[in-house]
Amino acid sequence: MTQREEMTMNAPSGSSERQMDPRESDLRLRLRTFPRDAYAWYMLGKHLRLMDRHREAEEALRRAVSLNPGPTRFWEELAGALADLGRLDEAYLLADSIRPKSLKVEGDLEKLREIEKTIEETSSPCVSCEHYTYYGCSNGHSCQALIEWRSRAVRSKPASS
Repeated sequence: MTQREEMTMNAPSGSSERQMDPRESDLRLRLRTFPRDAYAWYMLGKHLRLMDRHREAEEALRRAVSLNPGPTRFWEELAGALADLGRLDEAYLLADSIRPKSLKVEGDLEKLREIEKTIEETSSPCVSCEHYTYYGCSNGHSCQALIEWRSRAVRSKPASS
């Protein structure tokens, strides 16, 4: 059985020493053994960020990204650390550069424009009816406008095979 080494580390300000928690101690031991382990650097950065040690977290996350720039979560965590440090412009630029095109605002706007074009055709006529309430039609039965709207919707659907 391996016993955990008790380690101390200077605080970022250098004013006092603090006892590392077991998770940080384990990660630092792993990094001493495997200094090119990008995932361990990422986990250390994530842990330090949770402990509100944002400058150290940024350094660890930058190391993870330099060793393996592939995983998006490494970049997202780095952007979060930059935001925590108050460097919002840098964080937003980084976040926008790693987002896939499917998550970019431009693509969403185009989809919304297409939906807006079809709203007149797909909205129920009941919405503008004077008898319509939150619970449905207050007349208690379907009106001719609703029947016609439903039949148009059924006719416009492609036939299923």
